[in-house]
Amino acid sequence: MKRIVYQFAVTTDGAQEPVTYLQDKSILCSDDMLEENLAAAKAEAYNGEVTVEDVPDTRPLEAIKAERIQRSKTDLAAYLESHPIQWTDGERYSITAEKQQQLTGKILSATLAQQTSTPYTLTWNSTGQVCKEWTTEELGKLAFAIDARVTALVAYQQTQEVAMRDAESLEALAAIEVDYDTVG
Repeated sequence: MKRIVYQFAVTTDGAQEPVTYLQDKSILCSDDMLEENLAAAKAEAYNGEVTVEDVPDTRPLEAIKAERIQRSKTDLAAYLESHPIQWTDGERYSITAEKQQQLTGKILSATLAQQTSTPYTLTWNSTGQVCKEWTTEELGKLAFAIDARVTALVAYQQTQEVAMRDAESLEALAAIEVDYDTVG
């Protein structure tokens, strides 16, 4: 936990003329919210001067673990959103959970259409583009590539989650890094 401490100017109407004085303010935030809160504090602070203090987290270890585990899951979803896969056609394709579900549905529909001799045009789109026609075989290859990438990331998140759950102290928990960029 961090405490951001600073002063900001307050101007009030005095008896004769406006009076300006400095008022103290502090913001208590988790380490992962420090950057965002620090920017806001610097914008409000008198002369942009702020100090940051470490504050011991007095919550039970289990509560802190639960928060870290949830953050790792939220961060994974954000990572999937911001890191589409580049395919053999040079285009990038989204790998979010929603897109994975849609892709599975499209492939299932195309497969059922083939099995029942029903006309069906299989389409899919790269990130930010309109849909184009695909063969079931080619879209299946993309689906397997997405699955391999997502599976590696999920396995990493799960490994870090188990390590967090098994941490026996705040120090051990803090030492567990979650960096999805390290997943090959």
